[in-house]
Amino acid sequence: MNHKRILFSLLFISVVFICGWGANGHKIINRRSTFSLPPSMSFLNWADSLAAHASDADIRKSTDPNESPRHYIDIDDYPEFIATGRIPQDLDSLIAIHGSSFVYGTGILPFSIMATVDSVKKYFQLHNFQKAMLHASDLGHYIGDGHQPLHITRNYDGQYTNQTGVHSRYETQLINRDSANIYYNFENAVYVPDINGYVFNFLYNNYTYVDSVLKYDSIAKSLAGSYNTTYYQIYWELAANFTNVLFNNASHIISDLIYTAWVNAGTPTLVSLTGTILPEKFYLGQNYPNPFNPVTKLEFGIAEPGFVTLNIYDVLGNEVATIVNDRLQPGLYEVEWNAASYPSGTYFYKLSSDVFSDTRRMMLLK
Repeated sequence: MNHKRILFSLLFISVVFICGWGANGHKIINRRSTFSLPPSMSFLNWADSLAAHASDADIRKSTDPNESPRHYIDIDDYPEFIATGRIPQDLDSLIAIHGSSFVYGTGILPFSIMATVDSVKKYFQLHNFQKAMLHASDLGHYIGDGHQPLHITRNYDGQYTNQTGVHSRYETQLINRDSANIYYNFENAVYVPDINGYVFNFLYNNYTYVDSVLKYDSIAKSLAGSYNTTYYQIYWELAANFTNVLFNNASHIISDLIYTAWVNAGTPTLVSLTGTILPEKFYLGQNYPNPFNPVTKLEFGIAEPGFVTLNIYDVLGNEVATIVNDRLQPGLYEVEWNAASYPSGTYFYKLSSDVFSDTRRMMLLK
């Protein structure tokens, strides 16, 4: 039994339900992951949705007892890691060596990441882009957790170094205060042939930042005298460089693994909802639900192949979102718009092709 996790949940239960980077940090990481996806995946238009669902995995902790171990791995609890800097990278092998209770009590973060990549691939193969998006959001969350160094150490809350509370101070209070200072370096997503090695390698690398997180917390407290504004100013000055590296790497790795899942699924695109039954003419259906908050679905029919756009406009005629911008084959299509980051009001959506154009109105009520 992993007694330290039980003790932690009893004494610091408020930390258990905090996101690995705080809700704000996870939104930043997930949203920016879409910036590196190739143009051939632009039809997904996932930026808002991945951000909106970035903390779904944390929310499930309150109802699913199996969820919490997916968010961490106390990798320095493994004697193999202390001896060699690595552990067996197969879940069955780990369980055979250490037993199920130890492995799950110590956390299964890398295996959760790999299983979620498989789920994203599966739903891509099924052309269920909504489910693929939800699992991609979870994938982003787990990868984000893997880039918070305190999610990969037994000293996850500084309880062994007299720094209790550092987990929340670093990942939530500090990030909320300085999120505007987190930059993004664009890199194109790349295909990952060895997902297992890729995941474990970034975890091994991120473990090297554990000492820095703890060291700079201690220095900032010593200089400031308490956990006040000065403490957070000093902490950010010390931790800004490697924290930016961690945020950037997290977004890039999410991009790489979403792209890899898509390629492994056969690079699917929007497909007909009706199989071989094709519409005889172009049409644009009314969104549903309507009014909505914050997600609605848009259905349209394409009668002949061609380049199609589906854009969202506000009441002033300003384009606020592009939902579809691709060459489509004949069929019925359904797409989703997540308006979580937009204000209440009337919006218009316009479907256009070389031979057809139609516009409808919808209402966002928050």
